[in-house]
Amino acid sequence: MIEGEDIAVRRLATYATKRNLRLGRCLGSGVHGVVHEAESKAFPGFVAVKAHRNSAPYERERDAYQCLAHAHVREICGLSVPQFIAWNDDLLVVEMTMVQPPFILDFGGAWLDATAPEFPPEVWDDWNRKIDEEFEARANDVRRVLAVLRSYGVVMLDVHPGNIRFRN
Repeated sequence: MIEGEDIAVRRLATYATKRNLRLGRCLGSGVHGVVHEAESKAFPGFVAVKAHRNSAPYERERDAYQCLAHAHVREICGLSVPQFIAWNDDLLVVEMTMVQPPFILDFGGAWLDATAPEFPPEVWDDWNRKIDEEFEARANDVRRVLAVLRSYGVVMLDVHPGNIRFRN
């Protein structure tokens, strides 16, 4: 890899080599890391692999996926949930199935119920206003999705149309 290249991309390449995956196009990147599609011999088609830059969001995402996998959650309120395939604690990488809209994904900003931070009411009010603004007529649908997630012990705080997408 090129000197100075993003650490998450280096972790992703190392993970792909270890898992015998062929990396494909970048599906997205953000503050927590980078997501690529990858071709796997173990699964038909492609999988998604996400390499994190830091351990805290990686551990939250891994733990949320493990919690949902343990409960056999494949969809919530008609939204597909990626299925957890594998992870690597040393490389901070999670591997999951690909999903198409409608979906819910990206649990780097999620917490297990017992570890979720507590916020004062005015923070929750601002958060709910943001949901209203970003989702408009679907805001209550988003709240139902979040309530179901919470019933499984997952508190999703990073809520926006990139992470919760309905069919148009």
